[in-house]
Amino acid sequence: MEMSNSFLSAPEGLLLVGGGRNARNLICILETAGITVGGVVDDRPPGSILGHKVGLIDDVNGATVDALLTVADPDHAQSIRERPALRGCRWPKIIHPSSVVSSHAQMGEGCYVGPFALLTDVDLGRHVHLFAHNVLGARAAVGDFSVVLPHATVASDVRIGKRCMIGMGARIHAGVTIGDDCRIGVNAVVRNDMPDGSIAICNRPTSIRSRLVFGRSGRGGV
Repeated sequence: MEMSNSFLSAPEGLLLVGGGRNARNLICILETAGITVGGVVDDRPPGSILGHKVGLIDDVNGATVDALLTVADPDHAQSIRERPALRGCRWPKIIHPSSVVSSHAQMGEGCYVGPFALLTDVDLGRHVHLFAHNVLGARAAVGDFSVVLPHATVASDVRIGKRCMIGMGARIHAGVTIGDDCRIGVNAVVRNDMPDGSIAICNRPTSIRSRLVFGRSGRGGV
């Protein structure tokens, strides 16, 4: 397919879907690792990011192009992924060359493993993002669209559900099950199972409570 849009002018490159602050981080990381960024798309294009023109998501219009979601919010990432304009995209697995990933690891489409991660025989769902310096132990499983922020550690036999966000420096003990749509705060230590839709915060000891879902402020891009 001929791609005339300027933000798709490098078909051999990677299209970043989402033009927020995480896109800026990923451009720096990917380019340093030798991965070509072919363009960026967003619903509210900010003009350009680090020299890359930002186009509209709807203008992708089913084009066949390698793409990576850069949206850090799990719920929003899933809704963006389901957009008709992205139906033709391919979603490769991206593993930073500094990371150690076992050949026994299973990874779904669109997974991103950032710098200095260590993964054994894990099972990652679709579009799981591990930001940096993450350790996942034996037989750990992470559900679709979940995000693990830098320096978080997931011990062996942990089960993390879909659309979860694991905060920076969090530690999840072996054998714990985390339900869908959970949030684990910065430096929280989770020793017990968490039901769907709950939140754990670091408050010596970590407390678990029901998660409240607030509307988005509307600021910034996707």
